[in-house]
Amino acid sequence: MTSEKKQEYTRRIIEANPTGVIAITYEIARGYYADAITAFRAGDRDTYRLEITRGNKCIEHLIMALDPKYTISIYLMRIYNYILECTRKASFTYDTEELKEPMDILARIGGSFEEIAPQDKRPAGVEGGAEVYDGLTYNAKGLTNTTVRR
Repeated sequence: MTSEKKQEYTRRIIEANPTGVIAITYEIARGYYADAITAFRAGDRDTYRLEITRGNKCIEHLIMALDPKYTISIYLMRIYNYILECTRKASFTYDTEELKEPMDILARIGGSFEEIAPQDKRPAGVEGGAEVYDGLTYNAKGLTNTTVRR
C-alpha cells in the first residue's frame, strides 16, 4: 500500500462514524489481499505472504470490534473465521485463487456497511484526534499536498 493510500485511509477514518470505520476496514483488507496477488504475479513470495498477514490483521480487528449483544455478531464471526481460513491456506500454498472468495465476501459485506453508515448517528471522527489542515508538506520525496479536514 502506498503512503498516499495510507494518508487517504487515515483522512477517511478520521472523518468517519464508527460504522464507516468498519466499512473502511473491509476496504483496507481487500486492498492488502489485492496487493498480495500483485506481489505474487511479480514473483515476490515474501511480500505476498506479508500482505496476506496485513489483511488478516484487519480481519482480526473486525473480530475484536464485534459486539456480542447482537445476534449478527455470531454470523459475522463465522464469516471472519472462514476468511482467515481461506487466506491462511492461500499464504501457505501460494494459491492466489484462495483469495478471490474472501475478497468477494469482503466487498459484499463492506458494501452493506457503507450503505448503512449514513444512518449511524454517532459522531464522526476519532475522539481526541488533532485537527489537520489542508496544505503542502515537505518530505524526503519532495512536496506533498495533504487534504485532511476535521
